[in-house]
Amino acid sequence: MFDKAGIQTVSHLSILPTALTDLDRLASVLVAQGYRVEREGRLIGFAGESLRFDLKATSCAGIHFAWRRSASGPQLELIADLERQGAADTYQPRLQRILRLYALSQALDEVKASPALKDVCAC
Repeated sequence: MFDKAGIQTVSHLSILPTALTDLDRLASVLVAQGYRVEREGRLIGFAGESLRFDLKATSCAGIHFAWRRSASGPQLELIADLERQGAADTYQPRLQRILRLYALSQALDEVKASPALKDVCAC
């Protein structure tokens, strides 16, 4: 089933492509931000429909984010209940923070791995 924007949906669950590729890095960022992380399972949507996930994060406020590997490549797809979660004032800022911290973690690892930049960063 697809919505008007061409995004695949299952009831209220939507699947959105992302540029994220590293489940372990993502899990580390989420745990550092206080999320409870669960590996592999099914995210239940409206009317009992569900989608498989590789990583699910739940905030202390009960906000869920879930990701799964894309069938077409190494990227992770975000699985979210946009209708319900979108109503929460903190949903979008939380997701933006997760994405920024993931990118920062990746950049710091790249700096650490670069022989030319090792002396520049006291990481």
